[in-house]
Amino acid sequence: MTGGLSQRCNRSQAVNAQRTGRLNPRPIRTQGFHPVDVHVGQRILLARRARRMTQQDLARQLGMTFQQVQKYEKGKNRVSASVLYQIMQTLDVPASYFFDGLPTEEVVAGEGGSVTMKDVEAAPSLFTAPENVSLLHSYLEAPPPVRKAVRSLLFSIAKEVT
Repeated sequence: MTGGLSQRCNRSQAVNAQRTGRLNPRPIRTQGFHPVDVHVGQRILLARRARRMTQQDLARQLGMTFQQVQKYEKGKNRVSASVLYQIMQTLDVPASYFFDGLPTEEVVAGEGGSVTMKDVEAAPSLFTAPENVSLLHSYLEAPPPVRKAVRSLLFSIAKEVT
């Protein structure tokens, strides 16, 4: 049985190679996860926790396993557009929410900016402190003008401190 699967895979690769001129048309990423996938996953985690939902609750509403939600939140698996749309509706956030604060390539490479990969990697610890979750929940429930005012206040305080 294994030989048949191997032969089918080899045949498929040969057909792809003839069609595209390359043996493997899509490079496989072996080191780490893509920063955009990690960012979107963190935003899913943030919105889910702000809604005081468990991974199981979200998974049930999306018709998947909690392990799949877990993989999305860690950035291990990419979220398709249709699943992202379902998550957006379930968590009651706009599509732009998932990409707000998305690091640019320069920031990911380590230049200065708003969000670095180090920030993204440290983020899970931010989501475990109850006071942070409560603050985030209140922030997400506030109307957009209030959220903008809160951000502006924090930025101005941060400038004064530094």
